[in-house]
Amino acid sequence: MPWLTAPPLDFEDLPWRLVGERQRYGNARLLHVLDAIPQTFQDAYRGARAEMIGAGYSWTDKANARSPDGTLLPCWWTSEAEVDVPALRAAVDAALAKAGARRGAADRRAEQRAEADEVLTAPIRQRLQDLVAKRLWSLGKELASARELMTATSWTAYGGRIAERWLEAAEANRVRAEARLARPAMPHWLARAQDPAVRAAVHEGLKYLAELDEDWASEENGRGYSQATSWTGHALAERDGLSELEAAHGLQLLHGHRRQLPPYLAYRALGIASATSREAPAGGLLPAA
Repeated sequence: MPWLTAPPLDFEDLPWRLVGERQRYGNARLLHVLDAIPQTFQDAYRGARAEMIGAGYSWTDKANARSPDGTLLPCWWTSEAEVDVPALRAAVDAALAKAGARRGAADRRAEQRAEADEVLTAPIRQRLQDLVAKRLWSLGKELASARELMTATSWTAYGGRIAERWLEAAEANRVRAEARLARPAMPHWLARAQDPAVRAAVHEGLKYLAELDEDWASEENGRGYSQATSWTGHALAERDGLSELEAAHGLQLLHGHRRQLPPYLAYRALGIASATSREAPAGGLLPAA
């Protein structure tokens, strides 16, 4: 068998570049390199390592260049050793076939996991989608993350578990809001809430603040509800109507955010002129609308 002067096998039709003479194990040898790292070279070197090394294939940093990620480049060194090229080709072909089968099996397992994840997460995704559409406020600080997850084309089981935790937290926020609204209200607010016209104005004012609250109280910007009033404010705003107790709690919320109310709503709900933010005396009853 003749002494080889060029690489006996190519990989993915990439051209070999002759670098020139370099020292290898104390001997001058001609060095050829690939300026990219084909998957087939990696598979061949991994699966038929002895045959590849025996034929002069290796990795090098002596090519005056490295791959884009800084790793070594595939190379071939001239050698006086005799190489059985057909046997080398057979060993490489077997290694490539084995690697392809292994990769195909891994791809099939990944597809199966994705399908299983889709079945598992589909109902969770729908619940989160409904929550994002109808009750954003209950997500609290997780709102941005929930919106980002909703844009994902597919979910993993881990993503589903995260979403489930968000859903549980959102439900807990809703329950806490309802518990607050079930507590006794201040007597003067409860007295004012007996007027149906006041209750209607309170509901309108709560909806007005909810529309201003575009960030769902995630930022202290003076618009809409604060972090302390967001849950109860939005819970009341989304109702079809308010009971006397609910309206009384709503009056207290509106009074805390009275400077944001337009004059007509401030007067109808609270009996004050919003333009001057005039308040009733501390502890006194506000006049009925």
